[in-house]
Amino acid sequence: MGKLDATVALALAGELLGKLARDLSISDWHLVIEVRPDDLPEAALRLRDDEKLSCKYLSCIIGVDYVDWMEALYLLRSQDHSVPIRLRVRLDREKPEVPSVTYIWSGANWHEREAYDFFGIKFLGHPDLRRILTREDYDTHPLKKDAWPHRVRRTEWAWEGVGKALRLPGEPDRQERS
Repeated sequence: MGKLDATVALALAGELLGKLARDLSISDWHLVIEVRPDDLPEAALRLRDDEKLSCKYLSCIIGVDYVDWMEALYLLRSQDHSVPIRLRVRLDREKPEVPSVTYIWSGANWHEREAYDFFGIKFLGHPDLRRILTREDYDTHPLKKDAWPHRVRRTEWAWEGVGKALRLPGEPDRQERS
């Protein structure tokens, strides 16, 4: 199968997923599909096994922390066409849980562990959900917005004793370069 146009892929995904998709859109040449956490395994299987879309490759899983909710973002690719797919799953901020997709894409194993480690997203049914980059006794998930309430924002840093940046001889002013 050749290259699919994003609008054609949007129509195919809408037909394939039906009510499983909460929202379908196109953003920056990506097909964006939002599903509920309980519908993720069924939607993932349909996207992987469909002959036209055939999303057999999971690029990565990204944890995202918004102010009021969290999200698991699955980036999918197909060897048969060039339309990338973002599969979004909105999660409860207080209890971020989503079914694991390691039995659908074996490459999800490490990515789910990383999202658990850094964001605290629990992937239900994961074969070995434990921290992968931080210590087991670590008491927080470092990329959550509320993990470091004492952290000073960069705009509040005091730059005491640091003078104005100097230009090298012959270097144009920054305002001229921009």
